[in-house]
Amino acid sequence: MLDDETIPMKEEALVSKEQRRVRVEHAIVEAARLLVAPDPLDMEALLRILGEATDAASVYFVGVPQSGEAQDYSYTVWHRQQPKTPHWWQELEARLRKYFPTPATQDEVHQLGENLLVVPVLSAEDRFYGYLGVEFADGLSEARQEEVRLLEVLGGLLAAYFDRRATEAARRESEERWRRLVEQLPEPILLVARDALVYLNPAGRRLLGAEAEEDLTGRSLLDFFSADQYDEVARQLRRLEAGEAVPPFEGSLIRFDGEERIVEITAARVVFQGYPVVQLILRDLTERRRAEERYRAFVSTITEGIFRIELRQPVATTTLPDLQVEHLYQHGYLAECNAVMARWLGAERPEEVAGRSLSSLRHYFRPRYLREFVQRGYQVHGEEYALPGKQGMRYFVVNAVGTVERDRLVRVWGSAVEVTERVELERRMVQTLEEQQQAIGRDLHDGVGQLLTSVRMLSENLSTRLQAEQHELAELAQKVVRFAQEASDGVRMIYRGLTPAQLYTEDLTLALEELAYNTNALPGIRCRFETDGQVSIDDQEVKLHLYRIAQEAVNNALKHARASEIVLTLCRRDDAIELCVADNGCGLDPGRARADSLGLKTMYYRARTIGGTLRIHSQPGEGTTICCRIPVGEMSGTT
Repeated sequence: MLDDETIPMKEEALVSKEQRRVRVEHAIVEAARLLVAPDPLDMEALLRILGEATDAASVYFVGVPQSGEAQDYSYTVWHRQQPKTPHWWQELEARLRKYFPTPATQDEVHQLGENLLVVPVLSAEDRFYGYLGVEFADGLSEARQEEVRLLEVLGGLLAAYFDRRATEAARRESEERWRRLVEQLPEPILLVARDALVYLNPAGRRLLGAEAEEDLTGRSLLDFFSADQYDEVARQLRRLEAGEAVPPFEGSLIRFDGEERIVEITAARVVFQGYPVVQLILRDLTERRRAEERYRAFVSTITEGIFRIELRQPVATTTLPDLQVEHLYQHGYLAECNAVMARWLGAERPEEVAGRSLSSLRHYFRPRYLREFVQRGYQVHGEEYALPGKQGMRYFVVNAVGTVERDRLVRVWGSAVEVTERVELERRMVQTLEEQQQAIGRDLHDGVGQLLTSVRMLSENLSTRLQAEQHELAELAQKVVRFAQEASDGVRMIYRGLTPAQLYTEDLTLALEELAYNTNALPGIRCRFETDGQVSIDDQEVKLHLYRIAQEAVNNALKHARASEIVLTLCRRDDAIELCVADNGCGLDPGRARADSLGLKTMYYRARTIGGTLRIHSQPGEGTTICCRIPVGEMSGTT
């Protein structure tokens, strides 16, 4: 009889266990449907599914704070009946804090007391979201294994749901930050998915000539490129979509209005709204390319030589000038030049000299000129230079400016105009002037001088006879003798000034000493000559022109400057000979004086004729210093 009663009870238990398993499986499916739906999760509905499947009295989800700001737990609850205790959540929180004093690290189901099962909602990345609990009215028994399994599965699904929501929120926040950023950027940015435009920032819409984003999204990117570039752009997009790295490339983009724009495209693969897309950053090069074309057309037609020097390693502007010059030779190279400059450098085409080091072009870019360029703060304007050529000296007017970035010289732009014909014309003009002065001197000496000598001799004879006869006109005759002598001496001084004999027979220093001596003999003026004794010039033309420059400078100081002191110096400085005439007069404006004064122009001509440079340092009221500088070796016979 006992066996007969036990069999139906076992069968009834098996049926009940099978029913619970079916209810659990059904609950898992329903809960999974809620958790994967695109709509926000209805937590109370999820708890109700769990409660009805397990015959629980109450089901809880206790959320833990996800930031440091919030400290209290949050509760979502489902009750089969109204709880007897009015402050049930306080008792639940006390039990949780007792059993879980720190964030959970294991997502196992825990039994709290006699009737409560709790599983921590913990993601695979150990991100802790809270607790999922099931409370039974009649206590726990070993027969509730299916409910335990359901609780474990739902805890994992709920953690995955929270992970997905956190990831989506982070992605949305990241995309929003990205959108706010690119909306303000001046660079056009396009996003492309399978050739179709999915996003354009305002700069991108302006580049393509569209008013609204809706006019472009969905259109094929290839519609905006010319047919000859279609295949190349499509090929680059395929490479990007395949995950390859593509270097920046150029293309001709056609706007809505038909205008063609040259762009440089930098592309990379990114994720937008959860999907992989290709991000294109466009750089409009149209105006730059047009400017380059105008520049090339300009430099190819002008008669000036244009050049650009780049430094492979920039040099600090605080470096000593001589070290900077050596750095230019070591690391500088001719990046580009036009055909005119190439011919001056000894090449037929620019390509033959482009890329050559500056040290290999030392015959044109000479150390003295580079040093002067550095010392003047990387700027020279209208400077005239003389260079030895195969057929004699060649003369150029050079302008150059350096590009300084972060206190470092990185490149040099320059232009040059050959003025050899002009200088030769000036040389002939100065030579003609010199010949005329010498002719005048000879005429004065041989003509007027001889006549004055005859007048003086006749006057002396007449004065002697009148004095012997004690004639009343004897005194007058003596005055005629004195005047004739003074006129003869004046003619002799003019002759010596026009044709200084010391320049042909002796050194330049003697001629300058005599010039200073004669000037010092004038009333109200002090004049002296100084030299370091290291200058020796054999070239007659160089000596003559230097003397004439000194002579003209002294005359200007006497006539116009109202000076009381004049100092002439001739010395050797570095690799050049320098002649200077300084006075303490009223000064002048060098710019106006150079434009208006024939004497100053003649000095400039003379300096260029012998391969030198003339500089005037003066300010109104501060005196004037005129210096002629000739590089040693520029002219033969100069040491």
